[in-house]
Amino acid sequence: MEAHPPSPTLSRALASAPRGGRGAARLTGLSAGRLTRLLAPLSAALLVARFAALLARLAAALRHKQRSGLTAGRIARLAAALFVASCLGLVAACARPAPLNQPLGVNFLPAPGEMLSAEGDRLSPEAFLAKSSGAAYVLIGESHGQHCDHAAEARLLTLLAHQGQGPAVGFEMVPAKNSAVLADFAAGKIAPEDLEARLDWGKTWGHPFARYLPVFLTARHWKLPMAGLNVPPEVIRRLSAAAMDNATATGSFEGPVAALSAEDRAQLPARIIEPAPEQLDFLREMLSAHPQGRNADDSRQMARFLLIQSVWDSAMAERAVALRAATGRQVVAFAGTAHVEGGLGIARRIKVLDPQAEVLLVSPWRGDDLDPTDAAVRVYCPLSFESRMGMLLQHREFGGSSQVLVAEVRRGSRAEAAGLRPGDVVERAGGYRMTSLNALHLAGSDAYRAKGSLVLDIRRGAACLTVDLGPLGRQTAASQPAPQPAAKP
Repeated sequence: MEAHPPSPTLSRALASAPRGGRGAARLTGLSAGRLTRLLAPLSAALLVARFAALLARLAAALRHKQRSGLTAGRIARLAAALFVASCLGLVAACARPAPLNQPLGVNFLPAPGEMLSAEGDRLSPEAFLAKSSGAAYVLIGESHGQHCDHAAEARLLTLLAHQGQGPAVGFEMVPAKNSAVLADFAAGKIAPEDLEARLDWGKTWGHPFARYLPVFLTARHWKLPMAGLNVPPEVIRRLSAAAMDNATATGSFEGPVAALSAEDRAQLPARIIEPAPEQLDFLREMLSAHPQGRNADDSRQMARFLLIQSVWDSAMAERAVALRAATGRQVVAFAGTAHVEGGLGIARRIKVLDPQAEVLLVSPWRGDDLDPTDAAVRVYCPLSFESRMGMLLQHREFGGSSQVLVAEVRRGSRAEAAGLRPGDVVERAGGYRMTSLNALHLAGSDAYRAKGSLVLDIRRGAACLTVDLGPLGRQTAASQPAPQPAAKP
């Protein structure tokens, strides 16, 4: 279809159209205030879309003004009114007063690894040491395998090593029977490259050893005593089976424990301290969310779960207390957040066994709502995922906003060859919006099943690009295409 230039009449009308809210009032018959109030509830995106549609209709009217019955001057005045009204609406959409009764919460924008208090204030290293100076036990929680959590553990341990004679260090990840291996490592008798095998890490823990090695090395560098805190996993497996097989496993711990051999019972804590009543709902939620489909409404399954959790927490508390007694030092214990946060896991059992001792809780904060009862010290550590394709992604949440950010790209990796760069914001993976790191897992599973490529839509500054990481299952790529502009919706 041939394009027609605007008529001179239309050009003159546009040039002379009144501007601003009063001009809109004269053209539309509405006051500027009333026009703003009417437009305020509409989103900016909706206004833009409607304005574009109306402009399209005006253009059609210009081409067919004979049939439309509109004169060029009238069309020009209506176009000017729509333009002014849209601008007013765009301003009104962002001009709502901020709520005055919303709690401040965290009062600064932390960087990953930065500490904050339970109230959300910035916590300096000096302030952390002041908080920890009177504590007999410092319990530091982690999500197993999370890169930022383990880096924070090494930094916190370095800080604590500078205080007095330094702490003794206990690990959930190491069975107590392997404490002699840690002692030999601390004494320099075991090389770092041999520690994983000597601890039988693959069978006793299983999460990537490379994430934990810096913590072990930090303890060794500062000549800190180390010990395992946990029950051997094979004993836990036999106890779990006994809890399900034992006909009286309805809440009492005696039956399943009695079913074990004397050798296995010697690996258990001397006193298994039951959960606090206020922890039961949380433990029920944990069991219901178990990835292997546990049933919290099954009394035997629930009794077994409470037994195993109580054995873990009681054993770690008992051995932490013994470590303090043996060394005369403050004890730092590294364990999963479920054993630390809220003080109902290890800390509650320590209070039973060592009533006068002060316990300091430290746990990672992911950027969601800050609960001051979780821990006295928080470390901002966004959830992350490190891919074998050579990229580290972080899910950064703060103040209601959320984005998945490329935090690191390994040189020579498939991610680098595909054009991914640090600072890129991942908007979509395959057909999924990146509202969480799980979307990448779903997209990867789809691509693998379809024998297709995993494609990311990213935002880099003002540009929207696509990154083709290629088919999954191939760990090398001779060459990958550079990022291409993403198709507009």
